[in-house]
Amino acid sequence: MPLSLKDLYRFDEFELDPLRRTLVRNGTPVLISPKALEVLTYLVRHPGRVVTKDELLKAVWPDSFVEESNLAQHISWLRKAFADKAGCIVTVPGRGYQFAAEVHTQSCADLLPDKTSGAVLVHAVRQRTHMVIEESSQELSPGPEAVITPSPSAPLDYSAARPAAPKARAWTIGVASVLAVGALVAAYFGYKKLANGPPHPVAIAVLPFTNLTGDRAKEYLSNGVTEEMINSLARSAGGHLRVIARTSSMAYKDTRKAVPEIARELGVQYVLEGSVQSEGNRLHVMAQLIRSSDQTHLWADTFDGDASQILEFESRLTGAVAHSLSLTLLAGATPEHTPVDSATHDAYLKGLFFLSQRSRAGLEHALESFAAATASDPHYGPAYAQLATTYNLMGEYGWTSSSYAHSLGKAAAEQAIAAEPSLGEAHAALGFSKWFYEWDAGAGEKELLRAIQLDPDSADAHHWYSQLLMTSGRFTEAEQQMHAALALDPKSFILRTNLGWLYYFERRYPLAIAQMKNVAGDAPDFVTAHYKLWQAYSVSGDETGAWSECQQLVRLLCKPEDEKKVLAAYQQGGYASALRTFGGISPGEYSGSGVEGSEYMIFAGDKARALDFLERAYRDRDGWMVFVPVDPAFDSLRGDSRFTRLLHEVRPSSTPVS
Repeated sequence: MPLSLKDLYRFDEFELDPLRRTLVRNGTPVLISPKALEVLTYLVRHPGRVVTKDELLKAVWPDSFVEESNLAQHISWLRKAFADKAGCIVTVPGRGYQFAAEVHTQSCADLLPDKTSGAVLVHAVRQRTHMVIEESSQELSPGPEAVITPSPSAPLDYSAARPAAPKARAWTIGVASVLAVGALVAAYFGYKKLANGPPHPVAIAVLPFTNLTGDRAKEYLSNGVTEEMINSLARSAGGHLRVIARTSSMAYKDTRKAVPEIARELGVQYVLEGSVQSEGNRLHVMAQLIRSSDQTHLWADTFDGDASQILEFESRLTGAVAHSLSLTLLAGATPEHTPVDSATHDAYLKGLFFLSQRSRAGLEHALESFAAATASDPHYGPAYAQLATTYNLMGEYGWTSSSYAHSLGKAAAEQAIAAEPSLGEAHAALGFSKWFYEWDAGAGEKELLRAIQLDPDSADAHHWYSQLLMTSGRFTEAEQQMHAALALDPKSFILRTNLGWLYYFERRYPLAIAQMKNVAGDAPDFVTAHYKLWQAYSVSGDETGAWSECQQLVRLLCKPEDEKKVLAAYQQGGYASALRTFGGISPGEYSGSGVEGSEYMIFAGDKARALDFLERAYRDRDGWMVFVPVDPAFDSLRGDSRFTRLLHEVRPSSTPVS
């Protein structure tokens, strides 16, 4: 649906400018999603006519399959944004939609000065533009953009751009000049946004709420309130507000850094901070919104009441943030169900606290806490969703069997969706389960895209989708998703590591090594960075670097007596002997993966044992098998019939149809 400069539409108190992708009501911007704006634009361009659903779908999603329910959701969002003017869009049962308001068309050219005035000209030219499609993650065909061409003899000086005119026409020309200046300024910034890609949303960080209870055992309470505020803002803003993820926000717990410094490091314009106190079942929560540029406190609010009412307060804070930042929240984005029992919410917050630790003990405590929350309230979707995520991670980390993690994790995710269908984290957990454990990337992709649509600020959903795309060989898309995740969670060690791992899969080994060395330098005990760095060194043929990283893995994973065995094997038989010894050890509390064991054997030169490990991984439904078809570490096995047979079992359902 090409854009043109003449497409400026006015109806009731609204003004729609498709070129600048803006909708204004009485001078105040109305923020809606890009796709909702395209739906509105098409309807407004055909006022009074019944536009069929099929016509709308083909016009707005020309290269994608999108269900009618998706279109209906965008229509619903538009009506919510119109508020008392929702009747502008009429549903014609069985046919489609009709735009009922009277529409006035204004040509932007009417606002520009004459060519002889010496002012800046605006030309419509065709230039390639990429726009992110929320539903399909594919590219739209390019459309025209506005390009500002300055007069060769004069710089852009909007304050002086007033054409000379006869005295009798002074008032008319003066008004036209002011309008022209405004149009040029708007067109200029509209062009800048288009030229640099889609405009970035306002960004905010929710800093860790301070625990003022005087009890370290209640740290989970302040941490939990912090995480719920992050989730509430992310869900409700629908992509109009970039909310920094929990991992990066919590990195500033107990920090001495000032707000402007934190804001610079996270790339945000606003910071929300607060504190939590408690006495028995009563809570006192304080929160304030700060503009980072000048540390102005835009507003502050407090809550005093029963712990079971805290979600109502968090919802109120979300609305206050949106109001202060002139954002329109998505109706229905926040789940309607609110637990009435304070014990349910308390157990849920404890679960979030333990889940964030990402240790075996932490995840086991998280399972207990989320299970207690669901037992207290069988309809509380968020607890089921986090229960599903916990099971998924237990299996991924090798702390429980893949079959156990898959069956219980999938059941919990489905229960969460049944309780609250719009819960993004539930769809993300289900998508991970279908991809990683069922080896069905097509079904996993569908759920992860749904999760991103419901919660565009979910770093987990972007991260898991990026990895799914990696296993499908869709590296360009994978990199886009990984950068989206990193924009939300820039301090995450696993995201930074997996960006390097993506470069490894793309066979850009120097870049992969540099990226992962940077992470290992910041987090010397982060096992994943050392393991994936070992992979990159091994595949690139750098045995010295590989052995150095292997020693780090032995140090971090093995018991002291096993560490001595590996080092002794190296002294006696060299690197290959050390790898064979290490591959035969079950390190500490970590049960290991057959896929990892296979890689140790590959670089030890023992292909037979490498294939034995892979067959064990296949029998165990090891989730890491999804990476084998595209992992460069297995290149030396690709001509082997045993390996080909295993790939045939995994690959058919590991690559979705694009």
